[in-house]
Amino acid sequence: MPRVWSTNDWDPLEEIILGTARGLTPPPVDVSLRHFFEPPADAHREKVRADRLLRVVEETEEDLHDLAELLDRAGVTVRRPQPLKPESWFSAPGWASVAMHALMPRDCLLVVGDRIIEAPMAMRARYFDTLPFRRELNAYFEDGAVWLSAPKPELVDSTYVYEHGRSVVSENEPLFDGANVLRCGRDVFFNVSNTGNRKGAEWLRRVLGSEYRVHEMSICSDHVGTTLHILRPGLLLANAGRLSQDMIPAPLRSWRTIWVDEPEDDGYAFSWARASVWIGMNILALGPDKVVVPSNQTRIMRQLEAAGVEPVPARFRHGRTVGGGFHCCSLDTRRSGELGDYL
Repeated sequence: MPRVWSTNDWDPLEEIILGTARGLTPPPVDVSLRHFFEPPADAHREKVRADRLLRVVEETEEDLHDLAELLDRAGVTVRRPQPLKPESWFSAPGWASVAMHALMPRDCLLVVGDRIIEAPMAMRARYFDTLPFRRELNAYFEDGAVWLSAPKPELVDSTYVYEHGRSVVSENEPLFDGANVLRCGRDVFFNVSNTGNRKGAEWLRRVLGSEYRVHEMSICSDHVGTTLHILRPGLLLANAGRLSQDMIPAPLRSWRTIWVDEPEDDGYAFSWARASVWIGMNILALGPDKVVVPSNQTRIMRQLEAAGVEPVPARFRHGRTVGGGFHCCSLDTRRSGELGDYL
């Protein structure tokens, strides 16, 4: 098997990239950040104290270190990126921003089979998100991976629009985050939202070719990892606060669904939250019968156990503060198994 190989989120995990909170810098509240996070009106006045930022970074790194040790004990190879330098400002024609973090490879990179794809992200502060992962990308390329990058977007102001009371991105250019995509073997589900457009889905469809089927869906406002997971063929984990049975993509609708009604709330350390309480269902599968779950999510763990899935608890204190959980902060680059046709 090639060094990079992952076609779903449930096959036995063999290798993974975990992000780092080092260099975390809250970016300016520009049109792209407001579009994604929908923060309070006075968010631009937020001043994160240096000691509080340091505590969030250190505690997140402690939690990721513990997760890396857990994965190592499970026989998973763990790779980590180069940390960012804080306050790494950059500019593009018409706008400027600061690099936000190197914490969430799931958002900026997408693995489909032996391809690893740099995503054309819609948030300006994440324009160069993949740079801290270049050492890993080069290593995978040397080992035979197909390394692709989607067209770099312009991200002009007209990119960010509102339709029917919700934020979406225009069809000026292909846009998506890796976390817009739900992989199910030969079937790839693409969430059209405020971080991904139909042109992005079409770009991915053409790049993947006839070996894959790219389905468009709109199940939530941004990424899918807090709304719907495929735990294994025939079994879903779904957000009851956002979805109903008829909102699940039609090819998956007949599968058994575990409905999550109310996750535990971790709270947040900054003046406004970068994620909802649903970050508690942002899980990471070690295999079809075992998943890593935030240790405070006792109700979700009981629901998984009742369905025959073993929950592996791990601490993660700042999901709502940094805007991501175990799934966001990791990228499975190798899982055993073949390219399956499950639908």
